[in-house]
Amino acid sequence: MKNIYIVYGENFEAINDFEKKVAQNYLKTLDEFNYIKFNMNDTTIENLVYECRSSGLFGNEKVVVAENCNFLLAKPKKLKVDHNIEVLSNYLENISSEVILILKSNEKIDSRKKIVKKIKEIGEIKEFSNFNETQIADYIVEAVKEKNLKISKENAQFLVNYTRLDFANIKREIEKLVLYCQGKSVIERNDIELLAVRSLEYDVFSLTNELFSRNYIKLREVYNSLVLKKEEPIFLFSLISGQLRLYYKVKVLLDEHYSQKQIAKELGIHPYRVQLAAQGIRNYSVEKIMRSLILAADYDKLLKSSYMNKYIILDLFINKLIDELK
Repeated sequence: MKNIYIVYGENFEAINDFEKKVAQNYLKTLDEFNYIKFNMNDTTIENLVYECRSSGLFGNEKVVVAENCNFLLAKPKKLKVDHNIEVLSNYLENISSEVILILKSNEKIDSRKKIVKKIKEIGEIKEFSNFNETQIADYIVEAVKEKNLKISKENAQFLVNYTRLDFANIKREIEKLVLYCQGKSVIERNDIELLAVRSLEYDVFSLTNELFSRNYIKLREVYNSLVLKKEEPIFLFSLISGQLRLYYKVKVLLDEHYSQKQIAKELGIHPYRVQLAAQGIRNYSVEKIMRSLILAADYDKLLKSSYMNKYIILDLFINKLIDELK
């Protein structure tokens, strides 16, 4: 464990998790005397360093966190306080071995700055970018494991696709699932479907999946639920059309003998989405999927130009798709 860290990046939830983990690992208990935070938008570096050098009320071990470290950026913003970098530089010459100092920024720092280079020599610099889908799924598996439960990688990926939430909200979904599944050993797919917030994108995926699977009763159930939620027809149509375009691209590349992994890389999407698309279109030709896209283009014009009820037009489009793909 180092005595000074710079943590920065867009993924502020991950930054906060890292900060708390460092503090909990270093300190036996966290309180206002040993876990101190400063907002550097209105606190001077002198005050920050003074806290690092001063003795604690019940011991000298403490974690000091400096948020919004504007002075680490390439172009620092103008603030009400002036930051004397030399004070921090002098502190690094004789850094306290009993204090962990964490400097935080949600913007990219300037690695060319002398102070950053100096911190890198004696401490650690960590960047936290936004997680992609695979990283979120991996995080879910590990987070659940820490709570003495298990979730398969497949079900973790299902949670990501089912909710389409960002990292912060996925964490809240995990908390709900862990609480609900106390007394069990494994979080199952039906637990996710029962508790998690289902996304509109997942509903649209389900609709197109049921369409290509020729499960028309289930398709109607999904479609009616979307109508009952009063989702905007033009927006729904755009999502359905986007899914059809994805199916077409995947089919073309499969016919050209691309692997699913290669297709995911080519299209810049998660392999799990390619896998699901490949399952949906396995019984369809490129020509048939192309006809569904031509139909979508015709109904796109109708939706945007007709005075008819847009839900009726969307309903007609769904029925025409069923006929086209039979």
